[in-house]
Amino acid sequence: MAKINSTFKGKLLRYFEQKINLRPYRNGWYKPDRCPYCGREGKFGINLSANRCNCFRCGEHPSPLGLVLYLEHLDTYAEAFKLLEQSKFEGYHFKEEKVEIKQKANLYLPEGVFLLNQGDSLLARGARRYIKKRGFDPDELSRKGWGYGTKDKYFGYIIIPFYEKGMMTYFNARLFMGNGPRYNNPDTSESGVGKSLLWFNQDALAMYNSIFICEGAFNAQTMGDRAIASGGKMVSKYQINQLIKSPCKRFILLLDPDAKDKAIDLALKLVNFKKVKVVFLPEGKDVNDLGRNQVLRMIYSVRYQDYHELIQIKHGLK
Repeated sequence: MAKINSTFKGKLLRYFEQKINLRPYRNGWYKPDRCPYCGREGKFGINLSANRCNCFRCGEHPSPLGLVLYLEHLDTYAEAFKLLEQSKFEGYHFKEEKVEIKQKANLYLPEGVFLLNQGDSLLARGARRYIKKRGFDPDELSRKGWGYGTKDKYFGYIIIPFYEKGMMTYFNARLFMGNGPRYNNPDTSESGVGKSLLWFNQDALAMYNSIFICEGAFNAQTMGDRAIASGGKMVSKYQINQLIKSPCKRFILLLDPDAKDKAIDLALKLVNFKKVKVVFLPEGKDVNDLGRNQVLRMIYSVRYQDYHELIQIKHGLK
């Protein structure tokens, strides 16, 4: 079987260019026109240096060679290697992209951001109305630095700060009024790091023996100070390492119902180091929809699972 070296990655790159119109993006990532799995435009990326593919819409994350199997309806990696050895994919010697974790920058809230309990404009009242509808007290969230944007790219967005050791390291921007993408988070150039290197409410990992793991900040806030959020269905290796290295002893996974397989995969990565409990929420409902009390009742009805039980649950999902 061929080695996955720079020459072979050059063939992979040529194959994807011809098959799905792959083109350079940034920081070692390439993008096709649309996701091969869900068809969403602009959400799928391939990083040959990191041996990763990922769709930020549907969550599919095969290896590049696994994507070849999917696109060509092949059964084995040997077949994929044979396909890529064809001469029509020759011509490139792939240059590896050096992957670095940047130093966290000093991050400040954008100009025009006000705390939720400040102001009496239509925008301010709309932000507070949205927060109350989600079940939160604007004054309480203001004390945690939550605000709303009034200018430029953050107009109409709830601003949700991330802290580590008391310092703001990142923020989410969640649309509540007007048009625009649902989330409008800062670029890596602004924060120094991306969300895959952070947890919302990360300091909780050093403060509590038992932690709730959610997808989004609104869900984590619903569960209170012992909850953290990954920022999406996909949890990076760096984030997993932070969980394993933390003094926290027990993790309760509360991912959204459409991420059951991701929740089990995460639990399997943690179970040899920590006690884990995977709680499946009702279809179409997340933690914030259900409310803290109902979620707690569900948590108490489920016991912690060992490796073999998690494998059984994983097989049951197929």
